Amino acid sequence: MSAAAPVNDPNMRKLFPLRQRTGTAAFHLSRNAVGMGFDDLNLLTERQAVMLLADAQWGSTTYMPCPHCGTLDKHYWSGKERRWKCKCCDKRFSVTSGTPYADHKLPLTKLIKMVFTWINGASGKPALQLRRDWNVAYPTAFTLAHKLREGLLRGFNVGVLAGVHEMDGADMNGRRYREKRNRPQGGGGGPKPTVPAHLLKPTVDPETGEIMGPPKPPKYDKKARMPLDRRLLLVIRQRSVSKGKGAVATRVAVALSESTATVTTMASRFASSESAIMSDEDPSYASFFKLFAEHRTVNHSKAFSMPGGVSNNQAESFNWRMRRLVEGIYLGPSNKYLADYAAEAAWREDTRRLSTGKKLRHILGVTLRVGLSEWWRGYTHGHHRDVELLVEGEQTAKTRGRKKGWKPKPPR
Repeated sequence: MSAAAPVNDPNMRKLFPLRQRTGTAAFHLSRNAVGMGFDDLNLLTERQAVMLLADAQWGSTTYMPCPHCGTLDKHYWSGKERRWKCKCCDKRFSVTSGTPYADHKLPLTKLIKMVFTWINGASGKPALQLRRDWNVAYPTAFTLAHKLREGLLRGFNVGVLAGVHEMDGADMNGRRYREKRNRPQGGGGGPKPTVPAHLLKPTVDPETGEIMGPPKPPKYDKKARMPLDRRLLLVIRQRSVSKGKGAVATRVAVALSESTATVTTMASRFASSESAIMSDEDPSYASFFKLFAEHRTVNHSKAFSMPGGVSNNQAESFNWRMRRLVEGIYLGPSNKYLADYAAEAAWREDTRRLSTGKKLRHILGVTLRVGLSEWWRGYTHGHHRDVELLVEGEQTAKTRGRKKGWKPKPPR
């Protein structure tokens, strides 16, 4: 193409069509994107904070279930204690009883503001930054952020989807890091890395034209070459029925490999049999045509999408954003909690068109309804989750940090 070719040339537009706008950027710049700010939260009293959490959790400030006996009624309200007394069992309860925020020590107004700060991060919010913003101890910010992720993993990343879905897998942790660490990657004047011999294309004899050496498939002995701590993220995204609106629902899971067993388990867990699945041409997805109403594939070596709307670009886009979260925001989370971070990324994607106030009510409602925290209650006292949540099943997690009995080296 000539450098002097006009930008608005119709012939050039046919060859290089402009990317279709989704309207997301326009939404974020509109007034509808901001429904609540810190000026509004600074006016909240403790009683109003209680009522905000009650409305987010139960949909009412007067009619709610008792967390002790389950009785659904208009229980007695005590304005002085800011608690209710059950009409059936006479036990008292607060708005955080039986929730991940039970036994909280922070004022509810400050707790809500910290959650508001966390949800407004564009791609995430590190616990260290949350600590600096609110002048709290690091374990306080760390456990609060992970309680939010636990609530999303248990209360948001659930349920079966029906419709047109896109599915894809991507390496998130452990991918080739042993090969890259402390080795030059073509810069700095050092020797350039060489391609392993078994990955080279077969050579052709120039005289006879015969292929020298049997060619190996692209993924031959791939599993044996992968590091043990490699983790792969599987994602299913449901397309919107409205054109140009992107995906409307996301489900995620972490697996050891993108095999037939893992992708089938993942798809059967989150997609109904009436669904249509779009994926790439990885042979792991070959059995989908038997399990779902339709299975279409796209050959990424030829095109990003195929005629008839066949593509998995929404799933590819999520994997790109998740990798940005892992590498740029949280700087390499452990495999143990990778599923939790993936649930956070899925929630941020699915609520991208909600205003700030609706996002706050949504995450409070989801997390308040999952019950007591299973993994972060008593974390600072040594009660830690010791397993990874994988598609293949729970697996004992590899611990990080110093080993038991570690002692600092004496000074030289």
